[in-house]
This record gives sequence, C-alpha cells and structure tokens, in this order.
Amino acid sequence: MTTVHDGYWCETVARSPEAEGEWILGGYRASTPRLALRWMRRQARRLSDALDPLPDRGPFPPGSLRQVGPHGPNPGRIFREWAADLRFQEVQLAALVTGRHISVNAGGPDRVWGRCDADVYYSLSCRPIALDFLTDWRLVAPQYAHA
Repeated sequence: MTTVHDGYWCETVARSPEAEGEWILGGYRASTPRLALRWMRRQARRLSDALDPLPDRGPFPPGSLRQVGPHGPNPGRIFREWAADLRFQEVQLAALVTGRHISVNAGGPDRVWGRCDADVYYSLSCRPIALDFLTDWRLVAPQYAHA
C-alpha cells in the first residue's frame, strides 16, 4: 500500500475541559506544507493579538492594559514567539513533508462566556490528508470459482 498526501488540514481550536467546551476558531485545507505553515503563522498572529494585545495597537485606550509577568501564563506571547521563530518552523515543515502532524499549543486561565474562570487551551495544528491506495493489485493473479 502506498500513501500519498492530498493536501494538509490545518485548524485553530480552543478547548476548556472545565467549561466542557471545544470551539473551532478556524480551518484551512492547504495544498502544500509551506502554505499550511503560512496559514498557521497568520492564525498565530491573530491569536496573539487577541490574547495578548500590544499596548500601542488595537482598540484599547492607553493605560488600560497591564503587562503579564514573565512567569505567568500568557498564551498570546507563546503564539507570537512561535510566529517569529522561522528556524523551528523549518523543522516543522520537514515533519509535515514526512507525513507527521505538527502543532503549537498554549493555555492558561481565562474567563469563559463572562461567567466562570477556567483553564482554556489553544491549539494550532496541521496534519497531512493521506490517501492510501493499493499499488500491487496487478501482481495478484485472479482466482475464479470452479464450475
């Protein structure tokens, strides 16, 4: 049997076991591993801007944002750092080409639906879409029932 990749499925998901929820934030079918990583980089920037907005950008008035300590949970910072780490993305690109899944994950406490504080985990992932087919079907001699 031979496996061929028919593209790559990428998705952005938020999960909260405590709030008993899973939310798909986006999905994309890429035709090449490079396009998959490009989409993941855009999603990482989108998540980082939403979870950890920079003080000089966005709709928030000056002084309304506080910086998180270096040891506190900060999923936005993790996605921002991953989006800038092109060397590591080359390692992940090689993994995709060989048929392996890749992901970037981060989490921390958050307020869910304005009602409860819960841990929320964010995941950017990509996996090859595999097509399996038989390559040796002609090598087998047909067998017929006896009359």
